[in-house]
Amino acid sequence: MITVCGLAIGLGAGPGFLFGFVGPALQAELRVSRAGLGLLIGLFFGFTGLTSLLAARWGARLGARRCLALNMVTVALGGAAAASWGNYPVLAVVAVTAGAAYAFGNVGTNLAVMAVVRPGIGGFALTLKTAGVPAIASVLALGGGWAETAGWRAVAWALAAAGGVVALAVLLTLPRSGGSTVTARAEPPLRRGFWTLPLAAFLFICGTQPLQSWMVTYVHDEAGLPLAQAGQLMAAGTAFGLTGMLGAARWADRLGARRRAVFVALVCVVAAVGIAGLLAGARWWLPLLAAGAVLGVSANLAGAGLTHAVVIDRAPGSVGRASGVTMTGYYAGALVAPWGFGALADATDGYEAPWAVCLVLLLLAAAAYGGAHRVLPVTPGAAAGRRCRTGPA
Repeated sequence: MITVCGLAIGLGAGPGFLFGFVGPALQAELRVSRAGLGLLIGLFFGFTGLTSLLAARWGARLGARRCLALNMVTVALGGAAAASWGNYPVLAVVAVTAGAAYAFGNVGTNLAVMAVVRPGIGGFALTLKTAGVPAIASVLALGGGWAETAGWRAVAWALAAAGGVVALAVLLTLPRSGGSTVTARAEPPLRRGFWTLPLAAFLFICGTQPLQSWMVTYVHDEAGLPLAQAGQLMAAGTAFGLTGMLGAARWADRLGARRRAVFVALVCVVAAVGIAGLLAGARWWLPLLAAGAVLGVSANLAGAGLTHAVVIDRAPGSVGRASGVTMTGYYAGALVAPWGFGALADATDGYEAPWAVCLVLLLLAAAAYGGAHRVLPVTPGAAAGRRCRTGPA
């Protein structure tokens, strides 16, 4: 089940990554500015955030199976539409609809995973599920080189086909009773001070999302690497990042629920160090750029997986509501980050200023996670590894 959830959550994010990884090909064909390209990515993740509260309310009632099937069908249809009628307005519609459906994918995978994991390994299980994102991102990053020869529409067709296959796997694998018996209406209210987690998630994704959406274009423009090689570097970064995020999840589970938020604060600092390496490496030494890419992407992926675990640590009885509220902050950051990064790069005619802003935002995110650790103590016995009861969808 976790394998299917990982594939679903990775493909669910696929349209957002697609725009960034084939960005130079899109810019060449459609004459899109960097701000316009960033807006497409921002629309996808932004509408994930805007729909997260709705998904939190209805996700438990629909059940994991229906949530994920909805997400995968939307990816399949969106990829086909982008490949068939790939003008900018159509791509914007695809970004909006696929982003909204991804909110249901997030809630659905959380419900499915937490229904089957045993106590004590929840952080690792949630991160393992989230590992589907870098796995799919690696494939799409390599698609940047494919886009130079076969065209970006071929990459979109491949994404559409994969979405259809995983939709079928979801329907065949997940049980019909894949939802929690606790509905959003029955869940207790969130504790005072919970707002620190949506704020921390917002700052974290603002600072790290450009590592995913702008890396290929940045390396192509600043370091002068061909698009295929830039995609290979990104794919290598996400592959190494996958190992890093799983290792970080194991470490965080050993530290326990009470110290997990502090650990994520440390992850934010590591991501900032990676961005500093990116800035210095593009100008002076390519191996430093590669090291910064691996470090930054690893921290981005580790933080994304562990944020879910921190939320459940602090609100074990309100998983749906807490996930929806936190993901609203998280994806609001993802709405702002790619467009803001591209607009600032256009305004300054370079990438130094937007990367510097990302670095500052990550330090603020570290402070926010530290604040959540202080104001939201973990309830005795609560941990992200608790087993959730299941009932009819």
